[in-house]
Amino acid sequence: MSTKKDGHGALVWVESILIALPVRLALGGLIGLAGVSKLQGVQSFAEAIKGFRIVDAEEHGHLIISAAYTIPYVELIAALLVVLGLWTRAAAAALGLLLLGFIGALVRVILDESVSADCSCFGDIELFCEAGVGWCQVGRNAILLLGVGYLLWRKGGLVSIDAWCSGRSAQAGDPEWSVERSEP
Repeated sequence: MSTKKDGHGALVWVESILIALPVRLALGGLIGLAGVSKLQGVQSFAEAIKGFRIVDAEEHGHLIISAAYTIPYVELIAALLVVLGLWTRAAAAALGLLLLGFIGALVRVILDESVSADCSCFGDIELFCEAGVGWCQVGRNAILLLGVGYLLWRKGGLVSIDAWCSGRSAQAGDPEWSVERSEP
């Protein structure tokens, strides 16, 4: 017997497979690639951070070095969690904060003509944009933010560890995951 709830459950599965899963894989994959690329060239990433002149390199060089080692690991951990669909909203929020920080730094460099810096967003890989800082990088990060926004809004979908742990699959009407209770 088909009910309105069964139709809604099917739509949730379709959304999970056709939207949520690809968004998680693309966002997590791209941010994970960025993290790995930065770790492979930590020194060049530190030089890129220094080039943005967010902090005075002479006085606060230790912050640049700390950021050069910390940011890639945060990216990798959050990307892995997003791909797995584990703590999806928290991981997406962390990625969103990183992306907003990156956009802020990029816009600052674009608007301040005295600053000349290369974007080391993906290490030495020029993914979609050239190495120089420009609006292309801001646009790329804004598009990634759309994926973050979707995950914050809709979570990771039914094809995620979050869903399996919370039993959301049963709520969507999947008979394989639902528990039937019979009265004696």
